[in-house]
Amino acid sequence: MKRLFIICALMAFPAMRMMAAVDPNFYIYICFGQSNMEGNAQPEAIDKTGIDKRFRLLATCKFDSPSRNMGAWYKATPPLVSPNGGLGPTDYFGRMMCESLPDSIRIGVIPVAMGGSPIEMFDKDTYEQKMSQNPDEWWAILARNHYGGNPYGRIIEMAKKAQKVGVIKGILLHQGCSNNGDPNWPTMVKKIYNDMLTDLGLGTDTVPLFVGETLRQDQGGACYGHNTQVARMPSVVKNSYVVSSEGCPGNGTDPWHFNAFGYRKLGARYAGEALYTLKQHLPYFSFHDYMFSLNANATYDEATRTLTAKYTGVGQGIWTYPHLADWSDYKYLVIKLKEPADPAADVNIYKKSGIGCRETFNDRTTIVIDVHNAKYNSSTLNPAQVSKVVFRCPKGTKIVFDDVFLSNDEQYNPDPTSIRSAESIQNSELNTQNGADAVYDLNGRCIANSQFSTFNSQFKKRGLYIINGKKMIVK
Repeated sequence: MKRLFIICALMAFPAMRMMAAVDPNFYIYICFGQSNMEGNAQPEAIDKTGIDKRFRLLATCKFDSPSRNMGAWYKATPPLVSPNGGLGPTDYFGRMMCESLPDSIRIGVIPVAMGGSPIEMFDKDTYEQKMSQNPDEWWAILARNHYGGNPYGRIIEMAKKAQKVGVIKGILLHQGCSNNGDPNWPTMVKKIYNDMLTDLGLGTDTVPLFVGETLRQDQGGACYGHNTQVARMPSVVKNSYVVSSEGCPGNGTDPWHFNAFGYRKLGARYAGEALYTLKQHLPYFSFHDYMFSLNANATYDEATRTLTAKYTGVGQGIWTYPHLADWSDYKYLVIKLKEPADPAADVNIYKKSGIGCRETFNDRTTIVIDVHNAKYNSSTLNPAQVSKVVFRCPKGTKIVFDDVFLSNDEQYNPDPTSIRSAESIQNSELNTQNGADAVYDLNGRCIANSQFSTFNSQFKKRGLYIINGKKMIVK
């Protein structure tokens, strides 16, 4: 009996070790579709660097350059999907997920896509008929060359392999041009989604579906009408989310594909929706150019974090959240600039509807907003329902950002009458107190403004004052 127990324990040990090998912090996403998911843009230098080592690719086919074997994990350097692909939304989906989640979380992707493929090629009950009817189509050739003629089967095969090391957290789809406007498309997608969940032993409540819009009409898109069908997905699949392609530019060459910048923007939006389902948010303030929306009068340089207004009008840089952001756990919004902006530059914080706060910079390099007491005219900001943040600078001027963040640190308390310490200072020393915004008397009245170089001409009386939140005795 004792020997039997030992044998059983030894037999169980490999299974226990296998179970222990599944990392609950390895979040894995299936990515499938046609050419936009395959990636149609040539990767640029920025796309090949700065990739977090936590972003991993499970190769679903063999690559020669770079050398990759099917079923092995690699650093997620483009191209991710196949040797025929390029930069696509999956690249920046993974990057933004890693940027937004704790360092303990890794992100893996399982991509299968063929340029021009109809949605039926991912239905396990229809792909064979579709292949036999269209053997010479480009997508049929890609399916045979890369996925053994069965793209759906390859997804399931690789996903089961991935489940041995991580947890499948969602499914990304970008497809539609080959089924443009088909009213049956949402139902076909639902069947494929349900089949995947069943074959992988997953539930609809834990694995959301993220469906991207096609290239919009104002960007030269020919299949923009299909976005009507994409918009129906949340009503057909309960746990599904639409990923907007608004402002994602086309490549200017054909009417179907985004350019590299468009893929970065679209990929980050896939991440925004995925993070929402994880009860996370995109970084509230991301200085990537694909995270800023600009009006026609503005340009933005990511390297220097500079928002510039052309001489034609006020320039606007906008952070818009895919879902309302909740700032209620924080006291202060802190905006730090590398240099003073135009005094009239300002920031506008929008609540669910309308402006909830407007703060003018007034030559300051540190702007602090008490988010629980912020107002615009008679409108009060609700910090639990922030929809967007808009920075504005007058024509011909610029805002050079250092950082923007939320804080509970009392050093940022914007109340000018909040006294945190007391110091003595000579009147002649006032012009050396760089960095102060203003001088207040004990009644909270501003008696000298932000430039200390002008204080000696404005402010001569000895007494007790408040400077940068500190009590100063001027002798």
